[in-house]
Amino acid sequence: MTDDSLSLSVTSGTSVAAVWFALTDGRDSWWPELSLKPEVGAAVRETWTEDGRERSADGHVTEAAPPNALGFVWQQAAWPASLHVRFVVEQAGSGSLVTVSEAGFAQLPDGSVVRSAHEDGWAFHLTNLLAAASR
Repeated sequence: MTDDSLSLSVTSGTSVAAVWFALTDGRDSWWPELSLKPEVGAAVRETWTEDGRERSADGHVTEAAPPNALGFVWQQAAWPASLHVRFVVEQAGSGSLVTVSEAGFAQLPDGSVVRSAHEDGWAFHLTNLLAAASR
């Protein structure tokens, strides 16, 4: 793994279909700040408050292959380039393996800082995704 990308994987006792539903149609229950439809070309937008100011990242869906893969690009206004995100949901025994990867950090002036923050953020979101999928 290079400093340009990150990848995190978690296993779940829930089905691929349940994870896919939580990732897409059920996402508001665990990540309401992210707006996207699992359709190639659909807009992606995440909004949050940081240091008392509203921030956002915008992009579009680049891959939608239910129930196994969802990809998108997104970019904050201050970034000179987009980051590429990809979720893969695979059968693993009676449950599933969920992997999220993100690439493009080397294109950002503070890419290593952003990468570290996003690694923590993805760990948080994966925990919430699995909790939502198992409800």
